Amino acid sequence: MSKIEVRVLGPHDWQRYKYIRLASLLDSPDSFGSTYTGEAAYPDSEWQSRLDPAARAKNALPLVAETDGDAVGLAWGLIHDPDPRIAHIYQMWVSPAHQGKGVARTLLDEIRTWAISRRCERLALSVTTNNDAAVGLYLASGFTASGPLEALRPGSALTVQTMTMELRSD
Repeated sequence: MSKIEVRVLGPHDWQRYKYIRLASLLDSPDSFGSTYTGEAAYPDSEWQSRLDPAARAKNALPLVAETDGDAVGLAWGLIHDPDPRIAHIYQMWVSPAHQGKGVARTLLDEIRTWAISRRCERLALSVTTNNDAAVGLYLASGFTASGPLEALRPGSALTVQTMTMELRSD
């Protein structure tokens, strides 16, 4: 496999982001609280604003993983106000052809490094409990289950588990 390159998505990448986000929702509809139908209906202005530094949260890290110029993974790091001690991971997805090749771990490492540089004490994410590969990745990466199970989205029989990782800057 070619080298995995991870980069921050900028405002000029909104069409690429839209494409990979919608691809992730089509490929893995049970992995996200959002749905393909809901996000596909967004106007272009919504996709553009998500990557506009002036419009998005000031502590956001939208990442794309690429091999040979092809987008093969996506993840967002986000620090919510009012608790800057916790960095959250959203939209984690790797294309099926590139799963098991280190793409997700590379994205996690980038977000972890970013969170430590912002003095966060913890990383947090939610994972669908029936996604054994994702749960295994997160456990192997140092995340532990925390909090009660919750519905993936209103009315869903699927559940998600919050997982957290303590961060150290040493």
